[in-house]
Order: sequence, then structure tokens, then C-alpha cells
Amino acid sequence: MKKSDLQKELIETLAKVLKAQKKKESGVRNEFRFNFDTRHPNFVFEEKNGKYISLGLTHEERTFGKRNMSLKNNPKKGGMEKSYVRNGVIVGKKRSYGKRTIKNMQFSKEDAANVKSKIRNYKKGRKKRK
Repeated sequence: MKKSDLQKELIETLAKVLKAQKKKESGVRNEFRFNFDTRHPNFVFEEKNGKYISLGLTHEERTFGKRNMSLKNNPKKGGMEKSYVRNGVIVGKKRSYGKRTIKNMQFSKEDAANVKSKIRNYKKGRKKRK
């Protein structure tokens, strides 16, 4: 191997490591985890100060008297029951969530757009409150 090829390979490896480190530090997550406090799976979209910020999933049309956002498809693969995303955001300690992510859950394309919009609105509101 030539010296220049070795240098290029080393630079590429370093770039990958730095990119992975930046992603790890950013706190951005897009994963399903079980929340032991609510006893339901949650969609975790952010980690901040040792806490997860997530959206709750449920089969109930209403939670605490408020209507939940309905999903066209159940995020659980093979699930036939009607599913909803709860209104509001759940902020909980990391230890309240399962250590492993739930692999057999994924939003459909139509639902993913609505969920992404809900997350964006939460983040906009958070900026306004600061």
C-alpha cells in the first residue's frame, strides 16, 4: 500500500469516527422503547440531560379527556388494533424506559409525516418558551 493510500484510508476512518461521535452527542433518537411508567411503547425522539423525550402510543381514542391523534396503520408489525399517538410529550428518566429498542415497530410513511410534524411543533413551542 502506498503512503498516500494509507493516509486517505486513515482520514476516512477518522471522519467516520467523528461523525458517529457527533451523532451520539446530539441526543437525536428515532426509536421505539417500552415505558414502564405508562406501560406502553413510546416513540423516543430526543435525549436531553439524562432524560428521554417521547410520544406515547396507545389503543385508546382519548387520554385524560383529550383526543389522541389516530394512526392509519398500527406501528407494530402484524398488529391489527387501531393505534393512536397521545397528545403532548412525555419526558421521563432513562431508567423508566427499556434498555433495548423495540425492533418490530415502525411508522408507515403517512403516519411518519404526521408524527414528524408533531415533533416539529413541540420543538417550535419549546423555542418560544425559552
